[in-house]
Amino acid sequence: MNREESEWLSLIISYLSVSLENLYLIRKLNMKLLELASELPNQEGSEEYVWFRKTMFDLQEKERTRIATDLHDTTMQDIFFVQRKLKNLQKQLLNPDEHRQLKDILNHLELINMNLRQCCFELNPYLLKNIGLVRALQNLVDTESSLGDYEIQFVTEGKTTAMENLDYEAKRHIFRVIQELITNAKKHSQASRLFIRLVASGSEVSIRYEDDGIGFRPNSSSGKTVGRSGMGLEQMKGRVLHLNGQFTMESMTGKGVEVRIQIPIKEGIPT
Repeated sequence: MNREESEWLSLIISYLSVSLENLYLIRKLNMKLLELASELPNQEGSEEYVWFRKTMFDLQEKERTRIATDLHDTTMQDIFFVQRKLKNLQKQLLNPDEHRQLKDILNHLELINMNLRQCCFELNPYLLKNIGLVRALQNLVDTESSLGDYEIQFVTEGKTTAMENLDYEAKRHIFRVIQELITNAKKHSQASRLFIRLVASGSEVSIRYEDDGIGFRPNSSSGKTVGRSGMGLEQMKGRVLHLNGQFTMESMTGKGVEVRIQIPIKEGIPT
């Protein structure tokens, strides 16, 4: 590669480095906020507690959206520019070995772009507004199933219109909870099968999650954060409480995890 192309690759690497550093700092701050939230009295009716949860979630979503926008508008565009330059260079190469090496580089850049697109969707699930909650979740499940070595069974029952009639914030919280359940299973459960059922009745939306993984002891330090992930158990519970819902979980070491969530859809959902 010539000097200009090398400089563009160096620029992309620096963008990725800054983005990863920002993600690390956000994760660290997020964990501090979760620790503080878990130490507060469990007073769901307290206006201060409700305000704290809402503020924390709003800050997280704004920062996720900002990072996703930066990745899309800078890093991904720069990668596209480098790909175009390399494709033009490829046409000029006569040496078979150089041609093959350049093709491998282009394939690797395309893989990076695919991963970045998936990261942008996870950070900012724009499909929630475009195609609704159920189809956005199906898109998430399809993507995770194609990338993982486990089976995900996703089932919806009842009137899906009731789910789609929820306000955007409620749908976003439901999406985030299911997204984190899948992420935790992928990273920590060692499960071969995940089952997720989303049901809308006349008065509530319910979620049931099961996996056949290694499980954990709920009272242990690892159980508190479900594999010590960024969101963890406390934040999932906080999202459900924010929607005036109920969150219950059962797990034993070697027995997998089962989560049941009920969220009212007729009254009390904050906006």
